[in-house]
Amino acid sequence: MRTFGKAALAALFASSALLAGCDSSDGPVEKAGEKVDEAVDSMNPQGPMEEMGEDLDNAYDSAEESAESMKDAAEK
Repeated sequence: MRTFGKAALAALFASSALLAGCDSSDGPVEKAGEKVDEAVDSMNPQGPMEEMGEDLDNAYDSAEESAESMKDAAEK
């Protein structure tokens, strides 16, 4: 049991040393990647066809709501 405890303690110290060796500062490639991510996030992901499709969807929904309103009014 003592041997296992010593081995576990040694593994714990070794893993701690490995984690402490990781550097948190970003290198030039990491910084460039972050700039690309920011540029992609700031772009408008919708093209003109997608915007037109959304406009058509909105027009259809509006027409459907109007038809339902007229149907409800006719039933009263």
